[in-house]
Amino acid sequence: MQTTLTEAEVRSLLSSIKAPQLDLKPIADHVLDRYGLSGEWRQLGGEREQNYRLATAAGERFVVKIASLEEDEEGLIFQAKALEHIEQVDPAIQVPRVRRTLEDDLLSGIADGEGGKHAVRVLSFVAGETVMDLLSRRGFNLSTDDLLSLGAAQGRLARALQGFNHRGALRAMPWDLGNGLVLGDWLRDHIPDEIRQDVDRALERFAGSTLPALPGLRSQVIYNDFHESNVLVRAEPSLEVVGVIDFGDMVYGTVAQDLAVAVASFIHWSPEPVAAAAAIVRGYQMHMPLEAADLAVLKDLVLARLILQIGLVRYQAVVNGRNDQQLDELQSLYSAAVSRLAHIDNDAFVASMTPSVVPAPIPSPVVKQSSSDIGALISRRQSVLGETYTFYNEPLELVRGRGTKLFDASGTEYLDCYNNVANVGHCHPYVVEALARQAATLNTNSRYLHREILRLGERLTATLPEGLDTWIFVCTGSEANDLAVRIARSVTGNEGVIITENSYHGNTSVVAPLSLLEYDIKDKPGWVEAVPPPNVYRGIYRGAEADLGERYSGHVTEAASRLEARGPGAAALLIDSIFDGNGALVPPPDYMGLAFDKASRAGALCIADEVQMGFGRSGSHMWGFEAFGVRPDIVTMGKPMGNGHPIAALVTRRDIALEFQRRSGYFNTFGGNTVSTVVANATLDVLQGENLQGNAERVGAHLKGSLDGLIGTNELVGHVHGRGLFLGVELVVDRTSRAPAKLAARWVRERMKSLGVLVASTGPLGNIIKIRPPLAFSTADADRCLEALNTALSEVPPDLRIANSA
Repeated sequence: MQTTLTEAEVRSLLSSIKAPQLDLKPIADHVLDRYGLSGEWRQLGGEREQNYRLATAAGERFVVKIASLEEDEEGLIFQAKALEHIEQVDPAIQVPRVRRTLEDDLLSGIADGEGGKHAVRVLSFVAGETVMDLLSRRGFNLSTDDLLSLGAAQGRLARALQGFNHRGALRAMPWDLGNGLVLGDWLRDHIPDEIRQDVDRALERFAGSTLPALPGLRSQVIYNDFHESNVLVRAEPSLEVVGVIDFGDMVYGTVAQDLAVAVASFIHWSPEPVAAAAAIVRGYQMHMPLEAADLAVLKDLVLARLILQIGLVRYQAVVNGRNDQQLDELQSLYSAAVSRLAHIDNDAFVASMTPSVVPAPIPSPVVKQSSSDIGALISRRQSVLGETYTFYNEPLELVRGRGTKLFDASGTEYLDCYNNVANVGHCHPYVVEALARQAATLNTNSRYLHREILRLGERLTATLPEGLDTWIFVCTGSEANDLAVRIARSVTGNEGVIITENSYHGNTSVVAPLSLLEYDIKDKPGWVEAVPPPNVYRGIYRGAEADLGERYSGHVTEAASRLEARGPGAAALLIDSIFDGNGALVPPPDYMGLAFDKASRAGALCIADEVQMGFGRSGSHMWGFEAFGVRPDIVTMGKPMGNGHPIAALVTRRDIALEFQRRSGYFNTFGGNTVSTVVANATLDVLQGENLQGNAERVGAHLKGSLDGLIGTNELVGHVHGRGLFLGVELVVDRTSRAPAKLAARWVRERMKSLGVLVASTGPLGNIIKIRPPLAFSTADADRCLEALNTALSEVPPDLRIANSA
């Protein structure tokens, strides 16, 4: 992250862009021709754009905005698409609506007669009184209820933007606290003497701890400009936000920064700044729950925003000759707020913000538990469900989840380092809201037309290699893999399937035999062939030899030959892009391409099982197979797709789908239903909008580096497998023999649970600690996981530091 900008860069960012001065007639003709709109025109003010209000005979009102030639068109498209996203996600939020051209374009262009072409936008006119106008009219004071309403409106807007992203969000903006502009010496030169000491102390803390902490916080596209002149309200009977305008300062930044802008803007209008901030925060959390890390930096971000407001306004006045009477009049309020906040202890400030940083919309029971309580619950479970599998020696009764945390019935918090189903975090409020809203509207199957299933398929197609564009939606990964095998058999005319040893691909009657993790390989049916997994640490070929990929992939050719000799022939190679059942193995770089090529030569279709590694878990790619430069014939996906809601899918080439449909076809009553596809779209919104794939890459690299460090400090750690946020720590008796320490792995798993961290033990030898958390996992979460693992490893009893296959 850049920590400061030079004054030359600042001058460039703040360079004055003058509004164009085109005649009204060509503008009116252009709008009639391109938008089909005409009516009464009234010119409005505008520093950077030439603006008009247009009232049509039908009673509609629009704002027509003609941009300067210097305006970045990409930024205008970014704003327009953000407004359309808000309208689609939460149409009750009153923001300007984009009026597209008759040709369905976001922008149009009008010539100025001198060879220039100006971008034109047409937006709906949002009526209302600004907060500043209200304050001027009724007295400069906002009540606690007023501040709650303002905070709630901003939280709702932040949530609506949560799933949106666009390359225009990465532009440099003067008001973006994340770019470190506030730290420039040039800005400090414009700070009033009476607050200089407070400012110096605040900026020292901002540079030392707050700015470096921002990359670890939740980030998304943020409005970044929630202040008195951009928020429209109705005052009676109580203050209600009726509109938000001016989306020109949007950036990709932290949620905490977005909130800090509002706090910095509105705390002046209350006699108690901390109480005012707390009211805004509580309102915000009605729609956008905050984490402890967000609140920890809030005061520093508010101070930085106030300092930036003071410095930039004075800088603009001195250097660029800008004169804004309203901003000048606010300077004394900003300075007073800096003085008051600078002397408030940060811990006391955080404690005042909210009684709970992990709100629970539905209260969970908290009971005192004993071993007898757990025993009774297990007995009751067995009487209903039979001898079904549970996690841990003493199972947990979980009652609530939020983000990367889970809570049991006694209120104990656990860090979830295992659950890839809640891919974007447990009970993500944006996903929950989407589910509830659609469930209360309509749920029906995909034989009726509905747009969400189409939007989901189109969005996912855009993330995949060219040609993978025809979708079948189902409910589970097992169903997706079952269907993939059926398609491969139908299209190829063969029956056999090649898998890797110790794999897992589901539990239907077709794919259960392909899940060797669940039964003894000697019992596999004749149409199944298993090849050795590409384990370069303890497999049949090891080390760093250049031909490992060729040697392992050669077994695919042998397997296909055996199937051909026995009669079934090879219909499919069904393979993971990370070998979960084998402990998060990462194959040699050329293995996947060679295996795909050999399977194809044998007449088989290549099926990539992305139930585990899909949807950004690898960090480097959306889909795990992409890291190896291959293009499967079929891709299956499941668990993470709906963040816990049952939806899964299969995508294939159009020619394969048409051939299968010609021969048999397929229908699934619940696959692709309206609720499921809305949930999947919302989950994809969050995955992309919060850049969780990037988070998986960054936090995964941090965690893997830390885990690799254990190899040199703890004799039990032999190797660390995996990539992104899918890692396996292999425990061994000693590094020379590599004998598996299975009992130690089980003990470590249980000890970490007692330390409040949930992991699993896995692998064909049961000696691998599996770490596979939600993608919202933070570096702080990673450090907590590492600390618990390190503690558990150091406490393993001597009699368990032995090889054991029991």
